[in-house]
Amino acid sequence: MPTYKIHYGDRETLPTHIEARAKELGITPEELIHRLICDGMRDYLDNGAPPELGHSLEDYLVRNGVLKPK
Repeated sequence: MPTYKIHYGDRETLPTHIEARAKELGITPEELIHRLICDGMRDYLDNGAPPELGHSLEDYLVRNGVLKPK
């Protein structure tokens, strides 16, 4: 599983804001960061075509680029 590390300087306030917002939403800071990345990639990943139906949930997610095939 890929892992990305983000480093902030001691004086930067964004980590404090991330933690506060995550607490407001009742999620972890890591979950909030994941959501923000997914939201930021939405335009890049959206080809404008309607989603393809699948035979199962996993097939649907693979056909629509959410999961890699096994």
